[in-house]
Amino acid sequence: MNTFLIILYSLMSSAHATDFCERTNQDIAQLLVDPANRIGFKNNGGLFNGGVCWWHSRLQRSSIYLAQFKPEADLPTDSQVEEILTSLRKMDHVVVIPGFKDFQSFSSQYQKQVQKTLDHWQFIDGFINQEWIRGISGKSSLPASEMKAQMDKILDSYLKSPTPIWIMLQIKGITSHALLVMEMKPTDDGYQLSVIDSNHPQDSRTISYHEGDTYLSLGDMDFVPYVGFQNDFKSIFAAIQETCKNTSFNDKSIPMGEIELNTISQ
Repeated sequence: MNTFLIILYSLMSSAHATDFCERTNQDIAQLLVDPANRIGFKNNGGLFNGGVCWWHSRLQRSSIYLAQFKPEADLPTDSQVEEILTSLRKMDHVVVIPGFKDFQSFSSQYQKQVQKTLDHWQFIDGFINQEWIRGISGKSSLPASEMKAQMDKILDSYLKSPTPIWIMLQIKGITSHALLVMEMKPTDDGYQLSVIDSNHPQDSRTISYHEGDTYLSLGDMDFVPYVGFQNDFKSIFAAIQETCKNTSFNDKSIPMGEIELNTISQ
């Protein structure tokens, strides 16, 4: 067994691992509020320096579920860092990150390696699965009644899914962005969303929808949201179940998103 796997499985019977296995979706939501559990740098890089927001958000979600920390251990070797990031990208194993107490400090220290992982992930999805990437379409504004129906659909996904859900922001033209929705609650005339934006990963941002709106706004972006990558939860929960025999996480009855991959990223 190589050094990484020894580190990976050495904590399975410890109190730290037990606490990890006893987490609930409510615990995950609370962890996400703390910037220490976020990626330590903002969205950048990618094809033509257009960013990797979709994959930045997916890695953020994967890390909050699958990463454990062992700050008293020695820092990981370069090969261990690569294996950790590969597992988080593939969402196929729980990983122990030695030498760090949280994902912010780890991802900040190894920003180049994390960015390389995100760039490669985008490349795989954008070129190997190019028919998928070209096939994504959506509108940047909708008639008010259709926008209300779309927001109701987002709420339904939020209520029936683990936290956080991933949404694509379809902006005018071919531009899109992505966010993680941590919380969505009804207001007197619509909904309020609390989100993690990869362009401002240390902040929790708020989006308001008022009945009659034809699009949402965040900063200088006007958009319609679409839920995606719900299948990620299946991979994430299977990985947790491999480590935790009594976990509360399962993928039963999670509604599929409007954006899903038919193939698994390698």
